[in-house]
Amino acid sequence: MSRFNWGFVGAGMIAKKALYPAITRSNVGEIYAVASRDANKAMTISPNGKIYTDYDQLFADPEVDGVYISLPNAFHLPVAIRAMKAGKHVLCEKPLGMNAAEVCEAMDVAATAGVLFVEASWNRWHPRTQRIEEIVKSGQLGEITRIRSGYAYDGLDDSDIRLDPKIGGGILYDLGPYATVAPLWLMDFPAVSNLSVQSVKHHGGVDETTRVNYTLGNTVCETVVSCNMRETSWLIVDGTKGSVKMLGQNVFNTRHADSKLEITIGDKVTIEEFGQVDPYQLMADNFARKAVGGSDWVMPLSQSLRFAELFDAAYAQIK
Repeated sequence: MSRFNWGFVGAGMIAKKALYPAITRSNVGEIYAVASRDANKAMTISPNGKIYTDYDQLFADPEVDGVYISLPNAFHLPVAIRAMKAGKHVLCEKPLGMNAAEVCEAMDVAATAGVLFVEASWNRWHPRTQRIEEIVKSGQLGEITRIRSGYAYDGLDDSDIRLDPKIGGGILYDLGPYATVAPLWLMDFPAVSNLSVQSVKHHGGVDETTRVNYTLGNTVCETVVSCNMRETSWLIVDGTKGSVKMLGQNVFNTRHADSKLEITIGDKVTIEEFGQVDPYQLMADNFARKAVGGSDWVMPLSQSLRFAELFDAAYAQIK
């Protein structure tokens, strides 16, 4: 395939530290243009490419094949819809929308426009993540009885946009797309029951520590996300025949680092090791190839909708 021309919308931390270096190393795509209200910030990502201070000008550029959106949460949906209506494929940071109705609206636009629309839950492209999903679905752990998952920061500055309720802040929207939804994709999305939520509010009004527990069939799921805990991350799956674990500081955010998976079947413990990869690059390259007709895996919109429905139900209890 010819080089896939990316147009970035937003030039903040995630774009600069994650997808920019991933695409810079790519043999599939390149950063063709960046749109930001701050032209100087845009130039730090695209010093030799086109710079726009109007998003719609980027969407109108015929050389842009696909758009990556890394704006604050509340702006994801409206900007994604404008891009798709302009005929652009869209890779959008999570969450796609602020509720399930918004995600449904965006899905309809993508279908009508005939473009690819994908949530950038980049950890799902990591080989270790895909391996734990394979193990759970293989049946070798027996019936899955319990899943525990958590992801936490050891504090966020009060000025962090992730704590701003006006632009879609809240720790469930920030880290929930990793830890809170993990049991759903591990178990292949059965119906959720027995949902219970316990939340501690930040003084700014958003949730800063939120526990979302629920049941999937016979599987008890215990999840927590927080911006005020010393623990980092974990994903532990227990079955009637064994267990599988991802532990440590990088369960949901492993990049450029070795990682391990601990599998216990009966009395036998096996450690599977995974080399250094960049799941952002895997995600972006898969997306680019899929957009031009390839068969590469991308996370389906149906999964993003199920995530949004779970968040809707959780926030109904928080509010």
